[in-house]
Amino acid sequence: MKTNAQNTLAILFQHIDIFFNIIDYYNSESKNISGFHISVYEHVLQNYIQQRISDTNDQKRIASALSLHNLNQCKLLAYIHDAKGIFRIQNDLLSVIKNIDSTRLRELGQPDLDAIYAQIRTQYDYFTQQQENYSHHNPGFMEHIDALMDILQDVFSKIEHNVRALEGSAKRLSEIVDSHNFEKHTPTEQVEKAFEEITRIYQRNILPTLNFLNEKAMAKDSSAIYLIRKIREKLNQTTFYEEASTISIIEIRLLSFIEVISDIRRKLHRYIEMNQKQRALYNAVEQHYNELNSLVINLLDSKLTGKTLSHQHEFFHPAKIFNQLTSWSRTNLTKPLIELPNNFNTQEAYEYIRSKLDNVEAFNSKKHIPTNKVRDVKEHILKRKRVERIKRLMRSFHAVDCDDLYFEIHHYLSDKLEQYSLKDIYDARAFLSEKYAVITTLQRGTITYNQQELSYPIKKLVEKK
Repeated sequence: MKTNAQNTLAILFQHIDIFFNIIDYYNSESKNISGFHISVYEHVLQNYIQQRISDTNDQKRIASALSLHNLNQCKLLAYIHDAKGIFRIQNDLLSVIKNIDSTRLRELGQPDLDAIYAQIRTQYDYFTQQQENYSHHNPGFMEHIDALMDILQDVFSKIEHNVRALEGSAKRLSEIVDSHNFEKHTPTEQVEKAFEEITRIYQRNILPTLNFLNEKAMAKDSSAIYLIRKIREKLNQTTFYEEASTISIIEIRLLSFIEVISDIRRKLHRYIEMNQKQRALYNAVEQHYNELNSLVINLLDSKLTGKTLSHQHEFFHPAKIFNQLTSWSRTNLTKPLIELPNNFNTQEAYEYIRSKLDNVEAFNSKKHIPTNKVRDVKEHILKRKRVERIKRLMRSFHAVDCDDLYFEIHHYLSDKLEQYSLKDIYDARAFLSEKYAVITTLQRGTITYNQQELSYPIKKLVEKK
């Protein structure tokens, strides 16, 4: 039974677990899938139908609709090679399937980020060279503008995809590690592989992505964000207002990913430290065991009997700290658990405490208390309502050929908004009508209100022609 592409897609997403299973099968080796084996797909499809579908007619319908022949007829396959026994799903469809569950996405590595940077660098060099030829009537320049906007949209899509992939991988790996009890069991093969993957993702994906988004890189032109910002600043000085505004939005959204990726980095770094400590512990235990085993074997005679290692042996010297521990029994409930020597010298302990006292006081200082990032729900709701109130007020804001935008917004909101403060100006600017264009000047202005002061570069507001 053949069916059209629309119905086939509906059936495909109703039984998406078929494709999740086959993707997971190949992801165990690599997330960069170049092609699937026909035999593997048909085996997964048949198993799914037999185990999950009870009705005979539904079994036939699903098997026919999701057969490779029908998928190919509906143009959902990039290619199918019967002789080699492989096929590939269309890239767009495969991306949609993976995006449903971010744990199956592939993270971007340094080569991917280098290719993206090269595209942005090419555009940056062009707009720098053509700085005197920005014109809406230049066909060649307008083609570069269109290419720039497509590239930046694609860059944002790829970075957003990368962030979701990193979140999915971090979630999947943390569940594996957290489910293991290290106090009772040694790490299993699955846990060891999870630690290896965490280290790889941390070094090969997270750190390169943070460097890519770092706007304060040591070499400024090595940062993609820096190049995007410079292009936007060049367009801000021209009549390409809409393009500059779109680039500004993309720039802000890209920078917002830094905090998300930094949280993932901190989470995974905790597991890397855990793995290093566990490995150091196992290595120390194994080293001491081998040393003790060698000492005991050397004491054995030809009959392999009767030799023990004295507790006074230098091998046990590091453990002398436990010599003062006493055994506990019901007959000595009132005895101390630790027997200290009669001539115990406390001066060294007091001197150590005194030398560290400054560090303790500095640590207890309020200046070093980390801020609490947990946002109160009620405060968040009130903030959202306030922003909505500002948005409604700005619909009635009209200022043609304004020489100082921030001062006009301040004058407008101070009369209409309850509990107005200077920081509301920034929220209000985001809701300016699209018929206006903002031009930044080299002059600076100052507004004083309720013991608050705002210093800012003066911006002009003009109506777009």
